[in-house]
Amino acid sequence: MKQRLAHRGAAFKVFYFIAVVLGWALLAAVIVAIWLHYYPGRGRASTAVASAVPWLLLAAIPAVIILAATRRWISTALAVILLGVGIWTQAPLLIASDAPAGERITVVTSNVTLGEADVDDVVAEVKSSGADLLTVQEITPQALARFEQTELRSMLPYEFVVPGNGGVGTGIFSRFPLRNTAQLNGFALNNLRAEVDLPGAPTTTVYAVHPIPPYPYDPDRWVGEMKRLRQTIHSTTADRVIVSGDLNATWDHAQYRALLENGFRDATEQSGGMWKMTYPADRTFPPVIAIDHVISREFVAADLNTFGIGDSDHRGLVVSLVPAGG
Repeated sequence: MKQRLAHRGAAFKVFYFIAVVLGWALLAAVIVAIWLHYYPGRGRASTAVASAVPWLLLAAIPAVIILAATRRWISTALAVILLGVGIWTQAPLLIASDAPAGERITVVTSNVTLGEADVDDVVAEVKSSGADLLTVQEITPQALARFEQTELRSMLPYEFVVPGNGGVGTGIFSRFPLRNTAQLNGFALNNLRAEVDLPGAPTTTVYAVHPIPPYPYDPDRWVGEMKRLRQTIHSTTADRVIVSGDLNATWDHAQYRALLENGFRDATEQSGGMWKMTYPADRTFPPVIAIDHVISREFVAADLNTFGIGDSDHRGLVVSLVPAGG
């Protein structure tokens, strides 16, 4: 190395040094990203940075290029290995499952941001998608009244809604009758459960969920609620389950992937939808993280898309599910 640089000028040596340091810094970012993907962080910093794992993993590409250009071969090999590991962590989101033949059930979920979002945009998506189920987070009494002034009631005439101010409220709207409705205990925000007979999927349990966010609240509360949510849905006796809402967690949070056991699958994972970013949706730049989800058991997601909601800081999610074996 010293011999290769000996005949070079001072400016080149400085540039070379900066390039190597930059390559190592990018490599360090990838190592942190992979670690955060697997590590069930509990602190505010770790939970926040885990949301950015897909973006941090991209650092592996310039790291490989820079380290190869500077002939740091051991570091280059390490960067290539880490690039492969990074791709492995995201691969489930890139490969679609084969959806069985059968009638599709459409689920829409939307966060209406303290009840201030444009409910007409949500209703328009329900209508255009032919939704069978709608879950709404942060629904206030005023927002519920605005929903009831639209044609939503004619499309989804059955509802179980526990509205509230300050982002507490949650609701389930259904094309088919709901029964055995209940509000879940142990959550700061309203999390709901109901049973419904869907086409090809009788006695389906539906959860409309909204765990407390790890920021600006104590992240330990978020960790506790994610654990409680896992225990709740995994103890469901029904074979078919749909969990829909703003989970305040991404694919790269280990606590979120812990939900995806006991037969549960993420709709993005099943549909091969890659990264459907939903938050924040009220900035000058596009959403950068995906915290709104539909997960299910004994269903296969055939399609997943997002849609805009005026005055909401979330994009909505619309998912087509097919009953497994349907």
